[in-house]
Amino acid sequence: IPECWPEEIKHEGHTISVSDLWFVGHHMGKLCTKVATVDHLDAGSVHLSDGSRLDADIVVVCVGFTRNTALCEKLTGLDTMKTTNYVDKHLMYLADAEIDHGAFNWFFGSSVLEYAKFFTEVYVAGLEHEEQVGEMLWGADLPTTRIQDRKWSQFIASSSKLVKAAADGIPYFAEAAHSQVERRTRHFYSTLPPVAYVKANEAEWVELHTRLNGGIPVPPELQLPY
Repeated sequence: IPECWPEEIKHEGHTISVSDLWFVGHHMGKLCTKVATVDHLDAGSVHLSDGSRLDADIVVVCVGFTRNTALCEKLTGLDTMKTTNYVDKHLMYLADAEIDHGAFNWFFGSSVLEYAKFFTEVYVAGLEHEEQVGEMLWGADLPTTRIQDRKWSQFIASSSKLVKAAADGIPYFAEAAHSQVERRTRHFYSTLPPVAYVKANEAEWVELHTRLNGGIPVPPELQLPY
């Protein structure tokens, strides 16, 4: 299982198209997944840690990733940060993190761009309203994590708390979130309305079966249900 999907193949709310390829490929018998590590190789096979052996002509190392946090730590001399993305007062580090459970069920989803848009507004609010929001952003009592251990759920939890601060008379973060969602929704409806989106997505689903079948269309009754 890729490092970005700890304990589960497909997380709740996960809509990345690579997952479609994985599911359709297995449905069509084109893929087989084994969860193990490589123990050793021989001339024509891979021996796994669970004792099994796989025949292999080619072995491609392409599953999982390592987050590069060395630059941030080298530049700042710090290896921990607040889960609000602040490394220190008025010093924020925005970068991707481990995509853990629930990462796709929030207004910025799994998009690094949308996450960065929101926390850029948070940073601006910290500059303009430091006396009012400073402790909420870089205060000593906030949750802290090692930079290399950051998780997407931490971003969600911290942004949720900031948005809910509107109930206490601090509206900046909720206003930023609402504005961001409104702009994105308006753009979505103007460029690809839901009906057109579903129609295009269904066509891609059928095409995926065709491609995995060597260019030969797969009868609807043999396709993985959309």
